[in-house]
Amino acid sequence: MDIPILYEDENIVVIDKPSGVVSNKAETVKTETVQDWMQLTARVDPSQIQGINPSMEYFRERSGLVHRLDKETSGVMVLAKTVGAFVELLRQFKEREVKKTYLALTHGIWQVNSGEISLPIGRRRDDRKRMGVVEDGRESVTGYRVLASYREWQFPKELKVDTRGYTGFSTVEFAPKTGRMHQIRVHARHVGHPVVGDEQYAGRKRSREDRKWASHVMLQAQTLELTHPVTKQRMKWESQGEDLAKVLAYLS
Repeated sequence: MDIPILYEDENIVVIDKPSGVVSNKAETVKTETVQDWMQLTARVDPSQIQGINPSMEYFRERSGLVHRLDKETSGVMVLAKTVGAFVELLRQFKEREVKKTYLALTHGIWQVNSGEISLPIGRRRDDRKRMGVVEDGRESVTGYRVLASYREWQFPKELKVDTRGYTGFSTVEFAPKTGRMHQIRVHARHVGHPVVGDEQYAGRKRSREDRKWASHVMLQAQTLELTHPVTKQRMKWESQGEDLAKVLAYLS
């Protein structure tokens, strides 16, 4: 499996995860994952996984995965190559010292071009496989900034896109301050601007039309900023993915 590397040293590796690649191994996942890639490319020093203390066991179990991205979300991920880096990066994520931004193409024209969505997220009672804004959910905060709006579109006739349900599109930069499952996608849907191509949260009919011109959820982990676990230098990386640029060619 070919995964682009944005940065690597003896302690960490930063990748640009392609859409369609699952982050972590599971019994239900039959394809290669980022976790498999870490193991198959021998990026973890064997001496780092021979101990029996809790940190080493967790590091071994996770193969250095500090955080995850949804299968269809592309973009920047950081992975630890040593137990020390793993523990320190987990701490930074827990203490909210890591800054992340995501780039998305959403449905509709936003009326307020910047702000913060603060709504609790948890599993839906009617469908435990999906997340939603629920009264007893966990605190979830997402900052956003609209970058551009598109009121016209032109798709090739051979795609046979039914555009009657479309009211416009917007590219939006999201900055999650918490890390709930599907947080950006759930918040975007709740305020009436679901992410294009999102089969779980954009609605069955709308996402079916989206998939004719957008092959997956149009959400990309655009930037990741953190403190290097060893050198203590503040570092930032940006995704080089072009998936979003390709679909924007249809909009104006």
